[in-house]
Amino acid sequence: MVRDIVIWPHKVLTSPTQPVKDFGPALDKLLQDMAESMKHAEGIGIAANQVGEPLRMALVGREDGTFFEIINPQVVEKSEPISIEEGCLSVPDEWEKCPRFKRVKVKFQDKSGAWQEMEAEGRLAHVLQHEIDHLDGHVFVDHLSSLKRTLILDRMKKLQKTLARRKNTKAEET
Repeated sequence: MVRDIVIWPHKVLTSPTQPVKDFGPALDKLLQDMAESMKHAEGIGIAANQVGEPLRMALVGREDGTFFEIINPQVVEKSEPISIEEGCLSVPDEWEKCPRFKRVKVKFQDKSGAWQEMEAEGRLAHVLQHEIDHLDGHVFVDHLSSLKRTLILDRMKKLQKTLARRKNTKAEET
């Protein structure tokens, strides 16, 4: 099921997520919903809190267009600071240079609960950092100057109001 993408600064995006403890069928269903929502929005990654679920899990896109889950992830190493232009499904139509690292090492669980470790660089390292930031309660605009952040915040608040009006109009029509 395609779920609505939560728009920043919604509280679910600005609060740290809770660890996943149940690796049963509900987890599989949420991962499926996240995948459908991400594909519908044409994203390259999505965190559970972006669909309103405050759980420490995300889907991460590889260069070849496939995706994998990271559950309860931790960045254990990072190196080579870089600045990358970045956007976000929860901050639509906004793109800014963001400080990241070229290489990262991440520890996480897969959907069966097994622990994995992965070293990544380039685009994959970028997506991993972006999604783990979400799980820690941060969006890429948190890395920007206060002026840029305030300008984007104003635009997102207007977008939230517009989306709420559309939702109310649709509800009245049914």
